[in-house]
Formats: sequence, C-alpha cells, structure tokens
Amino acid sequence: MMKKTILLTSIIAIAIVSMLSSCVDSEKDLYDPSYQTANPMGDGFAAPDGFDWNMTTTSILNIEIDDELYNQIEILDANPFSTSDYHILAKGVAKKGQAFSQEINYTEGTNYLYIRKTDSRSRVSISTWDVSKNKEFVGSRTTRVAKATIGSYNIPEKYPEETYDTTGAIELTGNTNWNQSNHHLEAGKSYIIKNKFNGEINHTSGYLNGGRFTIFVEGEWTPSQNQIQSADIIILKGGKINTDSFTSFLIADNSILTIQSGGSLIGNNINLAAIGVLLKNFGTISVNSMKDLNTTSILYNAPKATINVTGKSVASWEQSVFTKGAIYNFGELTIQEGALKFNSQDATCYFYNGTEATINTPTFIIGGIGVNDGTVNAQKISNDNGGNPTFTNNCSLYAQNSFEFGGTSGTIIMNKGILAGGVENGTFIAIPSFKCGNSGSTFELNNGSMIKAEIMDIPNVTFKAAGTRSLIKSTKSISTGWTTKFNGNLDIECPEGEFAKGVPANNPNYIMENSVELYIPNGSKTIITSCGEISEIPDPTPDPEDPEFPIEVEDNKDYTYLFEDQWPLYGDYDMNDIVLTIQKRKIYTNKENKVTKFELSIDLSAAGATKSIGAAIMLDNVPANAITQSVEFSDNTLAKNFNLNNNNIESGQDYAVIPLFDDAHKVLGRDRYEQINTVSDYAGNTKPKNISFSITFNNPTISADAFNVNNLNVFIIVDGNRNPRKEIHVAGYQPTKLANTDLFGGNNDNSHHGSKKYYISKENLAWGIMVPSNFKWPLEYVNIKTAYSQFSDWVTSGGTENEKWWNDFDVNKVFQTNKN
Repeated sequence: MMKKTILLTSIIAIAIVSMLSSCVDSEKDLYDPSYQTANPMGDGFAAPDGFDWNMTTTSILNIEIDDELYNQIEILDANPFSTSDYHILAKGVAKKGQAFSQEINYTEGTNYLYIRKTDSRSRVSISTWDVSKNKEFVGSRTTRVAKATIGSYNIPEKYPEETYDTTGAIELTGNTNWNQSNHHLEAGKSYIIKNKFNGEINHTSGYLNGGRFTIFVEGEWTPSQNQIQSADIIILKGGKINTDSFTSFLIADNSILTIQSGGSLIGNNINLAAIGVLLKNFGTISVNSMKDLNTTSILYNAPKATINVTGKSVASWEQSVFTKGAIYNFGELTIQEGALKFNSQDATCYFYNGTEATINTPTFIIGGIGVNDGTVNAQKISNDNGGNPTFTNNCSLYAQNSFEFGGTSGTIIMNKGILAGGVENGTFIAIPSFKCGNSGSTFELNNGSMIKAEIMDIPNVTFKAAGTRSLIKSTKSISTGWTTKFNGNLDIECPEGEFAKGVPANNPNYIMENSVELYIPNGSKTIITSCGEISEIPDPTPDPEDPEFPIEVEDNKDYTYLFEDQWPLYGDYDMNDIVLTIQKRKIYTNKENKVTKFELSIDLSAAGATKSIGAAIMLDNVPANAITQSVEFSDNTLAKNFNLNNNNIESGQDYAVIPLFDDAHKVLGRDRYEQINTVSDYAGNTKPKNISFSITFNNPTISADAFNVNNLNVFIIVDGNRNPRKEIHVAGYQPTKLANTDLFGGNNDNSHHGSKKYYISKENLAWGIMVPSNFKWPLEYVNIKTAYSQFSDWVTSGGTENEKWWNDFDVNKVFQTNKN
C-alpha cells in the first residue's frame, strides 16, 4: 500500500521504512489497467474459483405456533441451558395462522442453533436446530404424536388358589422314619401332617421310579433333611413348614410347593432347583434369604400374599434374593437388608412385578429381562455394572438414594412409567444421583413417562420418546458425554446453565432432535400422571397474554471489517488500512415482524493507511425510498462531504446508504495521515471512535433479516468522495451507484458486473473481509498469513478447512492494545 511512515526516529529510518512500504512505482501506475503488483500471498497462491470469502452463512427458519396469542421466538448461537455466553441472532413472534419466517445469519462452521420459545403463559423452552444437516427449519409446537412401539413381553397368568381333598391321605406324625426301603413315601400317594412331624422322609427320587408323592401340611412340619425332591407339598390354612434348623433348604427337582392363604413357610435360606420347580405362595413366607432361585424355577407370590426376607448376615458377594429363573410377584415382597437381583435372560423365565404389587428392597439389581406393572421401592437401583438387561417399567420404580446403570448397552423401556426417588406428600421426589456408564444404554420413555432426579450423569446414553410427550426432570444438573442422544416427543427440565455445562456450543457432546424441548424445572407444559394417579404438574402460569411490543433484539456479537486501500492493486495484505468493528445491532419489530427501528453501533478501530479514507454502509435489502424519517447520528459532524437528502441518507442511490465518516484520521483526532493503532507502543495510537445511528420506520414494511450482518454492505472510499468514486467493498458485495466501476477488471482486480463478481482479484483474493469476532488485526507490515497461521489453508481450501482460523494467532504479530 502507499504509506508514508511517520515515526519519531532518524531521517534515515524514515527513508528506509518509506521505501519498504512502497507498493507501486508511481501514481501513474494506478491508472494503467495493465499494471499489476506482486501477489502479497506469494507467487502461485490463489483461492479456488467460487470462493466467496464469507465467514458467515444463512439458513431459513419457519415456525408455526398453535396458540391464539403471540409466542416470542428467539434464535441463539449457543444453548442458554449450558452457558451464559450466547448471542441472540434473531427474534420475532408467531401465533396460530401467522408463522415466524426469517433468514438467519450465523458464523460459518456453526453446527447448531437454538430456538428459544416463550409462550403466552411465559413458559420458556429451548429446542435444537442442527444447521449442519438442515439449512431450512420448519417447526411446529403441535408435534405429531408418534405411536409408541412397546417391546413385547408375556404377562404371567395368575395361579388360582385351589382347594384340596385330603380324604385318604396317610398321616405323618412325630419323628417316624419314612426313609427306609420297606417304609417310605410312595409315588402317587398322599400324606398329611395334622399336628407336628419331624421324622425323616425319602427326600430324593430314589424310591419313586420317576413318580411324585403329595404331602399336605395342616399342622407344623420341621424337616429333618435339608431338601425335598419329586414332591407336591401343600401347606394348608394354618399349616407351617419350619426349616430354621438348616442353613439352607432346597426345593429340589420336580417339586411344587404351594402355600395356601393362612399357611406359612419359615426358614433361613430357601433355594429352588433348576428342573420343574414351582413355589406358589398365597400365604406368608418368612426367611432370611433366597440366594439361588435356579434356572427355569418359578417363585410365584399371589395377590395379598407376602414374602418377608430379613437378609441378615448375607455375604457381600451374594444377594438376599437372587434368581436366574422367574419371580412373578402379585403381592408384597419385602427385603429388609441386602439386594434383590434377577438375572434371567429369556422371555419365558423372567422377573415380573404385577399390577398393585409391591417390592420393597434396599437394593434392586436389574440383570436380565423384567417387567414392572406395580411398585418397586428401593434405596438403590442398579445393574451391578454388568449384563445387557431389558427392563420394562409401566408403573412406579423408585430409587430413594441412587440409580446406576453402568457397563451395559441394556434398555429401560417405560410406558406411562415413573422412575423417581419416591413419593412424599403426594409429590414425586427426585433421585439424588442418576448415573449411566459410558456403554450405550437406552431409555425409552413412552406415553407420558417420567424420570425425575437431582443430578444426572448420562454419557453415551440414548433417550427416546414416543406417544404423548414424556419428561426428563433434573432439579440440579445434567452432564452429557459422547454421545448422549435425545430423540422424539421429549421434554427436559433442568436449571438454566446446568445442562451440559461447559460443553462447547459448536461441538456439543450430545445430539438433540428439534422435537425435544428444554425447560427450567417445573417450566414445561407436560403433565405426567402415574399408574397410581399421582400427577407431576408444572408450576402455575400467569394468565395468557401477548408479549410487549415492539419486540427488541440486541446482538452484542462483534463483527470486524478489514480493508486494504490499494484496490485495484494489491497492497501488503496486513489488512489494517481501515478496521471497523460492529459492536451492537438492535432491531425493533412489530406484531407482523416488520422493523420499526434499527440501531447500529460501530467502532473505527484502526487506520493503518496514510491517506484520507471515508466509510459508509449500504443496506442491500432496504430501498432508499423506504427511509421516510431522518437518520439520527450520535455525531453529525463526521460525514460532511456526503451528498445527503433530507433523511440523512446519500442522494442518488437505489438502496439506502448511511454515511459513517469522511476522513478516518480526523475522526480519530489526527490532523496528519499517520498510522493509528497498527504500531505497537506508538504515541500516536488512540482509543477507537464509536459511531452510532438509528433509523425509524413510520410505516414498517421491511423484515428484520434485511438488517442481518450479511446484508450490511460496509465499504470504504479512497481518494476523495467524488462522483464516480473509488469504493472498496468486502469481497462479493456490490458497489453503490456512485462507484467508479471502470476500474473493474483492471490491474489485479477481476470484478465483473454481469457475473456479480465484485472486489475479487485474478487470484480470487479479497481487498475487504468481515471476521465474525472481536478480531485482533495484524501489526503494520505483517502479512495476515504470518499473524494467522491457519489463514492460508482456509483460503486455499475454499473455506472448508480451518473455519475458525481467526482463533489461532501469534500474539507478537497482532495489535491487541497499545502495548502487546
């Protein structure tokens, strides 16, 4: 660039620097269209054809609302439930019959945008828009109710309580020995204990030749052996079997033990063998443990029947109740100490807790296939960090202290089911700790199901919901991890700022379909009602009303404009001849989403050029005749050389052109053309100058997206504001009607009106760029490729690599403050 360096050093230094800074041989070369200067990026360096230099991109949003009153819609560049560092990109309203439709502009390389909806009752929700896959979003709060496909399972039939005819039964009394070759229980015969019996019987199948015998217990039987085999044992009303004298008692192969109402079984540990064993309880079982209910065995607990397990002194590696077979509970099963674990792995031999049935246990271990249609009360629920269980919860599953589902790719299926910490005063309480290991487990929440917990740690877990909307409710925080997935008709409640906290906005470790909505605790509109008719009801909301108009959207994101001043010749490519930074955009809209007022605040941040340079903004989507009121400036003295009409916009233009300033150096308080804010620790540096203006529309017809950053055509004017004048625009942006387009295609330039190719060189390089950040521009004479190591690859890749190249810079080669 043509810069006359003014430094407070010797005349020799001035001469050397001036010589080095010269980029053209003489002024006449500027008007010789065949003359070209060297490529500042190096010989052979070029951007690919079609590269537009845009660091922002656009997508189309269209949202419909099923509400007679207006809902407020906001588009954010980060999830406010994860971070407070986000920007509002757009804002407007929608109601039934009036969609909110707008073009959304955002930083290139952004994968997700977030839609915040505030309904007429002030309920706020967040949904996710994956713009990396869908450039157009069409959404509606009236979500199609996907039919819930519930995994198939067999509900076991209830056994009827039978009556028995004991006529002809042989009585067993006292301590008579019935375990002799000539005196034993015989297959096909019935025996009865009317009083007390503690004698021996043949407890194996040795004398039975494959048959079975029957024993009715009307009194009390105290077995003298620790097992019984090939027998039908019926404990009648008032009858009792007491196995306390044995550490463990086995109901062995081919045996059925039935306990009638009023009958009881007492003992230490009761085990069931693997082949053809059925224990039917219509009365009471009181034991210390049931450590081994073997494969294919069935423990059946009838309605109104009870099983009490004390669980005392059970070893740490054992469970108070453990089944590899089946437990069918229709009554009440209570474990005082220890755990209940089921490990059945096929659909015919599994765990089932029936309607109106209750299980109470300190620890409930899900190890296989199971279904809960009743209530499970536990202090801790887990899968013992293993197996791949499938458990269906259609009612109430309560974990008072913790829920842990780790080391598994298993599945929890819920159909109008509740997974919570319990019920207190008619309200569901939260599980204090909900953890799922990083193994790919799945939770299916269908038809109004709910998980309620305080702290949820759920890496690599899939949550999907179908049917009527279901709810995940965290009262404290939700931590996600590669890759947590949320799909379907699902609402999530979590304190704002505590969902995936600290996760990068553009690279979240979760995937959330746009049908999923985030709310603050008790802020959703979903009402959950359990099988027991207990309801989780959102907080009361105020009476419905429209939002306050006008709607205000303020974008505080910084956008930095960098210009080289030697067009149509190359300069030194330090991109600091003029640096402008948009600090704030504010848009006001009415009920029809039309703009009533626009405000812009922009800083003149640096002037590395040593010549007079002016600047202006053309609003590419705002016709000049749409400006019917005078533009108001914070300082009316900065742009006196523009020919303005009565509304303070430039005359003779088709689109509204807003002047910013005539002379950058004078705006920064300098009377001579020296480099300002581009040389470190230079006395001539100064604070940026803020320039603000506002436009008011009496008869609003312009949509808000007309004022998106990508539609703000910021440009500089060099060599004086004459007609025609030399304008330099950001690459790809059109000139104004007053620009000297005769320079198009000359020197290093390759602009062409017909192809709408503007301010691009023959190597597809730019003279002006916009960086969507608070950019640190290179120091004087430092090529931008040197200050920013990823810049060159970004250019040569056509913008597909190093999309956020501006985040990687050499701190010693950029201007950060007056002193680096």
